[in-house]
Amino acid sequence: MKNNPKSEKLTFFELINKYKKIEIPIIQRDYAQGREGKEELRKNFLTALHGAVKAVNSKPLELDFVYGSVKNNVLQPLDGQQRLTTLFLLHWFIAIKDNKLDDTIESNNGEKNTVRDLLKKFTYETRISSREFCEKLIEDGIDFTKLLETDYYEEDEAKPKNNELSKTIIDSSWFFLSWKKDPTIKSMLTMLDSIHQTFKNETEIWDKLNNITFHYIELENFGLSDDLYIKMNARGKLLTDFENFKAKFEQLIKQEKWEAEETDVRETFSHKIDTDWTDLFWNYRDENTNIFDDQFLNFFRTMATINYALNSCEEVDFNENINLLRSDNTISFNKYLELDCFDKIYFKTIKSVLNKITDENKELKNFFSDDVYIDEENIFEGVRNNDLPYADLVITFAFYKYLAIEENIDIKKLRSWLRIIRNLVEGSRPYFFNDAREFANAINSIYKLLDDRNSIVEYFKEKKQDEKFSLSGFLGEQVKEEITKANLILQSDDWKNAIIEIENHGYFNGQIGFLLDWCKDENGIYDLKKFKDYSKKAKAIFKEERDKEGLEQFDNFLFERALLATGNYLLKKGLNHSFLIDRERDISWKRLLRDNNSQRKILKQLVDKVSVSSLTNDLQKIIDNFSNQTDWRYYFIKQPEMIAACGSQKLIRFNNENDILLLGSTTTSGYHKEYYSYSLYVELKNNHPNIDIVYYDQRTVEEWKSFVFNGKEIAFEKGQYVCIKGSGETEPKRRSRKEVLDFLKL
Repeated sequence: MKNNPKSEKLTFFELINKYKKIEIPIIQRDYAQGREGKEELRKNFLTALHGAVKAVNSKPLELDFVYGSVKNNVLQPLDGQQRLTTLFLLHWFIAIKDNKLDDTIESNNGEKNTVRDLLKKFTYETRISSREFCEKLIEDGIDFTKLLETDYYEEDEAKPKNNELSKTIIDSSWFFLSWKKDPTIKSMLTMLDSIHQTFKNETEIWDKLNNITFHYIELENFGLSDDLYIKMNARGKLLTDFENFKAKFEQLIKQEKWEAEETDVRETFSHKIDTDWTDLFWNYRDENTNIFDDQFLNFFRTMATINYALNSCEEVDFNENINLLRSDNTISFNKYLELDCFDKIYFKTIKSVLNKITDENKELKNFFSDDVYIDEENIFEGVRNNDLPYADLVITFAFYKYLAIEENIDIKKLRSWLRIIRNLVEGSRPYFFNDAREFANAINSIYKLLDDRNSIVEYFKEKKQDEKFSLSGFLGEQVKEEITKANLILQSDDWKNAIIEIENHGYFNGQIGFLLDWCKDENGIYDLKKFKDYSKKAKAIFKEERDKEGLEQFDNFLFERALLATGNYLLKKGLNHSFLIDRERDISWKRLLRDNNSQRKILKQLVDKVSVSSLTNDLQKIIDNFSNQTDWRYYFIKQPEMIAACGSQKLIRFNNENDILLLGSTTTSGYHKEYYSYSLYVELKNNHPNIDIVYYDQRTVEEWKSFVFNGKEIAFEKGQYVCIKGSGETEPKRRSRKEVLDFLKL
């Protein structure tokens, strides 16, 4: 094996002269350039070929790399089958047209062959119909002076179909009608018609075919396995959108000179995308079809989305274009160019990232043994599917851009960088990343931080004195929190370890501003011992198991009731208030922990009253000691059934202390209960389990929410209990529960 193999610049006949034959293997995908729907691809390619061979002002044309595996002096193309087949058809066409089939060509070693004999060396391994068609095409061919007239579309006889060449071939005695079902032959016939229409007016251009060259690499020089050969040819068997994208992108690379000419061929984009990177994506192929084209294309598309957002966020149609890039809609290569998605930075980023995330086994390289700051598998899956939420796309940008910039990855510095990014994103996730512009603001802010990526904590430390410092796209409070933590982390290892440990709690996920606020002494100095104590309590109150993060499951809403006994901590959403849930922008525990307001102060008061070792007992004592029956909170605190009746979001409609509804959904148009009547219902049901009692909730505010006990219906209205008669009339109102109980003769 050569240590530094070089590509050969060859013409089609120079390549075919090197070997016994060029053989398209059975595992290769069908010839696709002649397929229906590939008109643009055919037109562009043939136009380029025509420019190289036309009699006047012809210009040399260099095509992309052609890779081949050689066995027993037979070349089997690994990449380039499509181009080679088109060149075969073009050489046949011009040889017939210029009457060159029986001319002799001498190879470099002095061997002489006719054009006809050389063309016969292009064949198909075991596809009998395709192989025999090529043989007959060369051996018997057609007479160009006797082409049949073209067909016309029935609906428009003025529009020619331009199929006189294929029609003549099909009408030939040597053509089997069954061959029309062979997809490769069908594509060849279509391509021959296109070649005819493109080149029919050109004469004496045979010698100009030498203007068409390509770079050929014998794959044996790279030690590539048959397994990889199968993988590469499985890609695109049915789908060719990525192949089209790849070909045009490689042309763009060459046109813009983004890749240095002296680059080792094995390190070129063209080689990598057909070898190492293909092996990486092969691991994620469809098990039924062995296809992974869409996933490969989505990788480029996701990175194009990021690049567009970095460079074009001020455009009028920015939101619309981002939505297009993130959609499932097909995007033409020209559309990418129109949006300026591609530039040298994009190319270098793509190439570097794919190299970095492909390990020596051609699998996804994981830089971390944990997923504390980034879930590398999940990120790569989202990129392959082009379905990452904006917040995760921001993290992806920060991670992949770091990999692209750094030649040698320092895991410690990368972890420090991603820690800050994780904190900023997760602390801002509930409030930002709602649309394309917020996403663009965030990645542009991260882009500005990249220069300080390897000293990011020091960077934030220095921002302590900069009161105007902010990061567009991220929550201001979280940015300030990172500045505070940076100063403490660089103060001592004890602070660093304590902060990072509690930051990585599954529910807090970097958001610990409440602990920093609580641990300050009367002089505003941060106390490490207090910080550690509050951290222990916080971990006892909030669980961190994956997919179960949030408030610990205290029996009978013990924590909520004890906290309510300490003060009214409920958060408002619209017309409602909530006892709080684990995840929601406005009514979650994370929201309470975030905002430095009266509700968070109430939580601190409760935390100060309890200890980790006796947490449950301490909470129960607080509940037991609450005795003010005139306080509207009383029955919520004493009866866990009251909070249980408030639906999945634990919502109430608090109009005033005498008008409180327990909501089963988010509105009063859903079933709901009235607070005081339901609390009395609960009391009676618990104290008299053997007596039938039924509560009637309603879906309108106007109707009575009531219960029936011993044949008497009780409701509550405007601070008084009401006994409802069958006629809808009411008994005299009773102000106290004792009066009601007396009325019920209990």
